[in-house]
Amino acid sequence: MDVYGHNISDGHIFTSIWISNLEGDRETDENSIWVGWQVDPKKYGDSHTHFFTIWTRDTYRTGCYNMDCPGFHLANGSKISPGATIHPVSNVNGTRQRITIKVFKEKYSGNWWIHYGFNSAPAAVGYYPAKLFDKLSKKATYISVDSSVGGSPSIPSPPMGSGFLPSDKAALITDISFIEEDGRSTPFHMDTEKIETKSSCYSISPIKGAKCSYGGPGGCSTQVK
Repeated sequence: MDVYGHNISDGHIFTSIWISNLEGDRETDENSIWVGWQVDPKKYGDSHTHFFTIWTRDTYRTGCYNMDCPGFHLANGSKISPGATIHPVSNVNGTRQRITIKVFKEKYSGNWWIHYGFNSAPAAVGYYPAKLFDKLSKKATYISVDSSVGGSPSIPSPPMGSGFLPSDKAALITDISFIEEDGRSTPFHMDTEKIETKSSCYSISPIKGAKCSYGGPGGCSTQVK
């Protein structure tokens, strides 16, 4: 996925892969892992772009970002830690910078591994132990390629992606693949549902050829996805 930077003083921007088990009562039982990039001045104290992950086993009553609480295990020799700054970022009129994210459940342990690459093939960052989850350790039931922005209702919402609606200048998510139980990766070709809460501000194209474009200029007055 392309990675961008935006100078904001309020609100947040993120693009991620969201893997969940939503069986049971979603108000209390959601098991989820998110992985991607985000800009969040309140969390990080700056307006830089950060690599992030978050987990929960009970609809965000427990769990946390990055390594803010016990949960994520960093792999020996990992070149990046969750929460680290990503630099450089893409130039909308120049070079695109891309991160490759691979998230998969290890067949025998049930652990969920995260791999990351910056303009390169992804390498192991670490894993979430199976014991963190009561359902996701068995299987995922929902996968989303997701981008969201938010902030104070009193100010216009920030841009998403590159700041452009789907076009040749929009942010791209490419090489979307599904990892089979045996570890093989195959191009994503399943039926998908597109969700846009305010398409005049933000939009996403259909996934075709294992890729899509998304984003928008913002300027909305309420939190949107």
